[in-house]
Amino acid sequence: MAKESGPVERRTRAQIWGKSVMLGLILFWCLFPFLWLIMTSLKIGDRALNSPNLFQGPFGIQNYVAVFDQDFHLNLRNSLAVAGMTTILCVIVGSLAAYALARLPLKRKMLLLGGVLSVSLFPPVALVPPLYEAWRALGLLNTWEGLYIPYTSFTLPLTIFILTTFFAAIPKELEESAKVDGATPFQAFWRIIFPLAAPGVFAAAIIIFVQAWNEFLLASTFAPRNAEVAQTVPVAIAAFTGAVEFQRPIGTITAACVVVTIPMIIMALIFQRRIVAGLTAGAVKG
Repeated sequence: MAKESGPVERRTRAQIWGKSVMLGLILFWCLFPFLWLIMTSLKIGDRALNSPNLFQGPFGIQNYVAVFDQDFHLNLRNSLAVAGMTTILCVIVGSLAAYALARLPLKRKMLLLGGVLSVSLFPPVALVPPLYEAWRALGLLNTWEGLYIPYTSFTLPLTIFILTTFFAAIPKELEESAKVDGATPFQAFWRIIFPLAAPGVFAAAIIIFVQAWNEFLLASTFAPRNAEVAQTVPVAIAAFTGAVEFQRPIGTITAACVVVTIPMIIMALIFQRRIVAGLTAGAVKG
């Protein structure tokens, strides 16, 4: 038996090593852009652009100091406020709309859901000119409201689609039991159904927040480069290319990209269990 198990054990070890090497290569391939981003942001002067060696100095934090010397913290505040308001509005309105589609005896539910999703297929660039004229007439240019209102409109269909699947998978008997105990339909939704759909809500909220955080087209149109009250980080980073004449400040740009990426990484680490639970539940339910 020992002689027979030897080749099997060696084959198993080879498979483990092969999978480990493959996983390491994939991990390196995925993380190398972040490594390049961090190392380039730490290089001083023209080394950031001219040196092909990532580990060739000199290194320092001058690029990060230059980023915050340009009031980049105000851009972070604006992006956080706009993305946060977009997420809150989409979760509130999307939850109510998805609950209605999943529970109410509506006719042609799939047609209604398809109509909602068709809105997200419309190219946003086609809506920029009329929206700009409307926002100028209403005084919403260079304001947070002028950004998170259209953001909500464009991300709400996806929110409704995601949450409808989760609400439909929750047994109706739970609501009926709550109503028998004296709960109103809204109380049954808020106290019973909504907490059970928390994984889907978290997954949808993360997707909404990331889309609003990274959006550039509407932000560059409704909050231009000279508007510090509402300018978001993607527009601010694009403005860095013209901050220094006859020079490409790649070090400053990469430093700003690192600063912008940090909140996303922290959020993903904090809510990773909720995100995975939401995505996997949505994959097997419904």
